[in-house]
Amino acid sequence: MSSIEIEEIILSLSRNERRILKVISELGLDEAYEDEIADKSDMSIAEIARSVLWLENKGIVKRFEETKDVIVLTEKGKRYIKANLPEQRVLDVLKNVRSIKLDDLAKELKMNLNEISVAIGVLIKYKCVKFDKKTKVLEITSNCASLKKLPTQRVFDLILAKRWDLVSSMQKEVKNLLRRGLLKYQKETRWKIKLTKLGKDIIRTKLDLDIIDKLTPEIIVNKLWLSKKIRWYDVESPVPKVWGGRKHPLRVIMEKIRQVFLEMGFKEMRGPWIETSFWNMDSMWIPQDHPAREMQATFYLNKPKRGIVRDEELLKLVKEVQETGGDTGSIGWQQPWSIDEALKTLLRTHTTAVTFRVLGFFIKNGLVKLPVKFFTIDRVFRNETIDWKHLAEFHQVEGFVVANNLSLRSLMGYIKEFYTKMGIKKIRFKPTYNPYTEPSMEIFAWHQDVGKWVEVGNSGIFRPETLRPYGIKEPVIAWGLAVERLAMLIYGIEDIRKVLGPMCDINWLRWYRFPLREVFG
Repeated sequence: MSSIEIEEIILSLSRNERRILKVISELGLDEAYEDEIADKSDMSIAEIARSVLWLENKGIVKRFEETKDVIVLTEKGKRYIKANLPEQRVLDVLKNVRSIKLDDLAKELKMNLNEISVAIGVLIKYKCVKFDKKTKVLEITSNCASLKKLPTQRVFDLILAKRWDLVSSMQKEVKNLLRRGLLKYQKETRWKIKLTKLGKDIIRTKLDLDIIDKLTPEIIVNKLWLSKKIRWYDVESPVPKVWGGRKHPLRVIMEKIRQVFLEMGFKEMRGPWIETSFWNMDSMWIPQDHPAREMQATFYLNKPKRGIVRDEELLKLVKEVQETGGDTGSIGWQQPWSIDEALKTLLRTHTTAVTFRVLGFFIKNGLVKLPVKFFTIDRVFRNETIDWKHLAEFHQVEGFVVANNLSLRSLMGYIKEFYTKMGIKKIRFKPTYNPYTEPSMEIFAWHQDVGKWVEVGNSGIFRPETLRPYGIKEPVIAWGLAVERLAMLIYGIEDIRKVLGPMCDINWLRWYRFPLREVFG
C-alpha cells in the first residue's frame, strides 16, 4: 500500500484509534493487551475495547481472547490489605516483647481466638515460636527473631503487587492461603491486540495525534483549521437508526376527531381525572345501587376519600330527583339518596362527567348562552380485566348539543355528519338502554376488512330527570366513542394492548402508517 493511501487511512481514524496505535508503537511491539494499553494511557478499558473493534473492522488489528485461571483475594482476604496477616502481626509483637500470654496478645492485637490459633499454627510450622500449653505463654525462637516477613506474608504482598513471576516459585505458601480461604482461583479474560500487515505499515508512519476531530467555534475563530489536519469522514458509512419523536397513532386519530368537532362548530371542554361519585354518577341520574359503582367496575381512592360539591341547591335538587323524581313526572329511583356515597372520590369512568360539569357550572349559572355545542377527548379509567379489547385506562370522545327543537332525527343527523367527516360512511343505529338517556342508540359502521357491522359509538337524548337539577328545559343530545376501539378498526389491529399500555408494541409504534385506503364503506 502506498504512503498516500496509508496517510488517508490515518486521517480517517478517530483520536482514540490513533492513541492505541501510538501506545503499541511506543511499546516497540506488534501486539499488546487491552489492560496494558490502559496502563500506558488515560483511556478506560471500555474506550479501548470500542476503538479496537473499529480498528479491527478496518483491517488494522486483530483481537484474540485469552482465558486463564488467576489468583485473587476473597472477601476474607481483602480484610488484610491494610493490616498484615494474623501470623505476621503476632510475630511483630513477639519481636518486641519476646514472650507474651495468650490473653494479653488477644487484647493487644484485638484479634479473635480463631485468628490467633491460625497465626500460632503457622508460626509453629515455621519454627518461629514455642507455646506452653500450661502457662499459655507464647515465646519467639531464635530462628525468627530477626525475620522481617513470613513467607505467607511475602506471597500475599506479591499477589497484591501482581508480581506473578515471583509468586510462581512460592506454591506452598499460595496453597496455605487458598486453604485458609484468603485466596481463590478465578477465570480472567484478557484481549490481545495484534497488528495486521496494514497496522504495522501504519505505525511505521509518524502518527500525528494533533488532528482536528470536530470543529468548534474556537477552532474556526482562531483559524486553527489552516495549520492543522482535519479528520476525514466517510459520509457513505452506515450509521445506527435514530428514532426521533413522532405522533402516537392514537394522537393522530384524536387530532382528526378534534378537527371534525371544531369544523362542526363545537367548543372543547376539559375536566379532572379524579372525580366525585356525584359528578361521575349522581349528577346524571345513575342510581346509587347501580352495578357500575361497585369496586369491581370503579377505582375508588383512599386518599382523599371524600370530595366537595359547593352548590347546596344542586345537591338538594339531585337528591329530590333521585328519590322521587321531583316535578319531572318520574317516580325517581324510590330509594334513599346518600350524600356520603355521592362525595366518594374515584378515577372517572367516562367523559360524561365532564358534560355534566359543564351543565352544572356554565349552563346552570348562565355563563354560556344557549344554543351550545361542546366536545371532549380525554382519558377514563375502569376496573376491567385486561384482554385483547379491554384496558384499565383508555380514551373516550364525547359531544353534546343543547338547543330548541332537537329530536332523535337531529341526533342521527349530527352523528352521520360527524362519522362521515371521520371517513365512516355506512352508518346504522340500534336501540339500546342507558340510565340517563331515552331514547338511546348504539352506532354501527360497516367495516370492509371484517365484512360486518361494527359498533363504533353510543348516543341518546338526556332524560328530563338528568336535566331538571340544572334548570335545562331544552333537549340535549349526546354521543361518544372509544378512541382505542376506533384505532383498532382503522389500523387493522387485533389486540388493543398493541397500541397503549405496558405491553404496547414499540416496533409497531415506530413504523405504523396511517391507512391511506378507506376501511369503512
